[in-house]
Amino acid sequence: MYSHITAVIIATIPVFLIVILGVILRKKKVIASETDKGLTALLINVLVPCFILDSILGSKVASDLYNVTMLAAIGAGIVTISLLFVFLISPLIGMKKGSGRRSFTVATSIQNYGFMVVPLIMSLYPDKELLATLFLHNLGVELAMFTVAIMIFSGKLSLNPKILLKGPVIAVLTGVSINVCSLDSAIPSFILTAVNTLGASAIPLALIAIGMCIGEVLPETKFTLKISLSAIAIRLLILPLLILTIAFILPIDDNIKKVLVMQAAMPAALFPILLARHYGGKPSLVAEVIVITSIVSFITMPFIVALGTYLLGL
Repeated sequence: MYSHITAVIIATIPVFLIVILGVILRKKKVIASETDKGLTALLINVLVPCFILDSILGSKVASDLYNVTMLAAIGAGIVTISLLFVFLISPLIGMKKGSGRRSFTVATSIQNYGFMVVPLIMSLYPDKELLATLFLHNLGVELAMFTVAIMIFSGKLSLNPKILLKGPVIAVLTGVSINVCSLDSAIPSFILTAVNTLGASAIPLALIAIGMCIGEVLPETKFTLKISLSAIAIRLLILPLLILTIAFILPIDDNIKKVLVMQAAMPAALFPILLARHYGGKPSLVAEVIVITSIVSFITMPFIVALGTYLLGL
């Protein structure tokens, strides 16, 4: 297990260094906060979709509709279980209606399923099929976040059809459609080269953007012992064990298990802070969960990945 911990630490150091660079750039005002909206739009609508397409095109796992459906269902199912679990236990730590129960539930339940996972997978397992597996899993996470999570925030049983218009979702569906129809070989090489070049810049820019976001909310975040310790315990200890248990029980192949191990180790996602602002939640509480779990995950991530890898025999 010690060799696994060392390998993960070596793989995570570049990730954390780039995130810290983003924090410094924001603190020093090298990149103004006014650029955040444009950078986020560029990432979501162009760079990340190109990276996803480049990873999915020609992939075997993304050419089988059964695999696509199963992976999306696993991603959506785990997030839904996490949301319901945290919502039910949150009153035990004093989180009630009006005190941030909905915001705490969504912020703690959804892991940073994309931007921080990809570079780790690329470092530990340089396998295009594994990246395709990740993005199909993430399709399910997106579906759960924009349905179940929004229902919890809004208190209404309603679906958001705009989920199908998000860049990463469009990229996954487009890539799968091309593969299923065996059209990937018909795409001109210059288009594939352009997609690859654009996609290559997605992850470093995304990590810098994460760092800038942390640097932006950090001065305004009021840390409380109850929220911080609860977020650490649930997001970085209890939910990882839950995800690893699911990975152990389900009859799934090693690539899916590797994806779930990486997902289990992740801190809280960033996007719920936008949902909190839009649906009348508590953005400051969400920011606290994001910041504290992101910082502490620097320590817990290697151990969770090593433990999952060891227990699942990967």
